[in-house]
Amino acid sequence: MEHSSIQWIQIPTKDLRRAAQFYQNVFDTDFFFEELNGIPHAVFIAGENGKKLLNGALIESKEPIGKGVTLFFDATGNFETIVKAIKDNGGEIVTEKTLITMKESENQYVIPNTYIDNKPGYYAHALDSEGNKIGLYGSN
Repeated sequence: MEHSSIQWIQIPTKDLRRAAQFYQNVFDTDFFFEELNGIPHAVFIAGENGKKLLNGALIESKEPIGKGVTLFFDATGNFETIVKAIKDNGGEIVTEKTLITMKESENQYVIPNTYIDNKPGYYAHALDSEGNKIGLYGSN
């Protein structure tokens, strides 16, 4: 059986309930809440659409928020809807939807097929309700 290279993701939060509401409203995912090793968790489960966003959890953190890796969420087919939902739920867009290009020569850029899905794509960066940087990727 093949497994993803990423097995589990923990996203730190200042306010666990607020962050869970943000991800629920933006990505139509759901959570169950539990405490593991003394740390409150909101664990991702499949939302009403039956799709599980990722294997992982939001965690309540006493550490500074906003540093770390950038997770890119799939926005194919509804990029603008997700951008609006981010803004409507306490997030902020820091890099607007941008076509991925590659510099071919000094004055020439090409639109490559991406490594993600072998199609031309767009990306955006956002801050979630807790100040964590997240990414969006879509081939539309």
